[in-house]
Amino acid sequence: MKQLLAALFTITLLVGCNNGTYEKAMEQGKLALANREFDKALASFELALKEEPKDKEAKVLYERLVVLNQVKEAIENAKWDDALTKANNLLGNGTLESSVKKELEQYVKTAEASKAQYKTVSEKVAYIKGLVNEGKYGEAQTAMGELKQDASLKPVLDNFSSEVGMIEQTVNTEIMKQKDAEVAAAKKAAAAAVTASKRQEYLQKLDGIAQSSERLFDNVITTVEIREAAGQAYTRWDDALNEIYGILKTQLPTDELDTLKEAQRKWITYRDNTAKAESAEFEGGTFESVQYLDSLGRLTKERCYELVRLYMK
Repeated sequence: MKQLLAALFTITLLVGCNNGTYEKAMEQGKLALANREFDKALASFELALKEEPKDKEAKVLYERLVVLNQVKEAIENAKWDDALTKANNLLGNGTLESSVKKELEQYVKTAEASKAQYKTVSEKVAYIKGLVNEGKYGEAQTAMGELKQDASLKPVLDNFSSEVGMIEQTVNTEIMKQKDAEVAAAKKAAAAAVTASKRQEYLQKLDGIAQSSERLFDNVITTVEIREAAGQAYTRWDDALNEIYGILKTQLPTDELDTLKEAQRKWITYRDNTAKAESAEFEGGTFESVQYLDSLGRLTKERCYELVRLYMK
């Protein structure tokens, strides 16, 4: 907008300078300079130089305003040192116009403040990057939030927008990974707790069957009573084995279950053969059937504990 106004102002001057003199341009330029309308003043002195290219006053005023614009542009482009160098060099001129001097002094304050802010932001960004490199993503996120909320640093924070954006993306991604890992760990721990609880539950249940089975033999005397007690004990262990096997079929993946089925078929053959071998010692006697049932019960009991400890989940 200022450039448009300056252009319009120049056209107006051209219309009024058809007499070939430059006095009007100088008069208007000095008036604009006093009013701190620097774009208008620059256009006026530029026109005056076109009328009188060798005029020293017009040249000096024009060059000073050019430098003033350069200082302004340097500040806008975050070139603080460049702005300060140009401003201080111009301020060293003892004949500097009051309006230009005041404007330059304000630019110096702005550049110095912005430079200090830039340094502060740069240090904070470096600190946050250090936290990220150390894997302290939560601390980095907090520090980044504090930086963005600091109103005093907002004028220069835009200069770091790209870098800050990349850091935030990294931090957010890593925090999400950490949360996912924590959730997965929690689920795994919960599953492990359930597994341990289920296994413990059945181990206690088997202990109870063992105790109740032993009590079946209390106060038995005759072979018939002993055989009946052994048969009841075996039935209890066989029922427990079937229950445990049924649970394992719902817990184990297909490949493990197939392996267990094959192992279980081999174990049944082993159990029956072992029971027959142990009872053969009493072949033909009344105790043969007692020993057979007792062996079946004992081996089935051992298998129940084995399945719970090795496979139950």
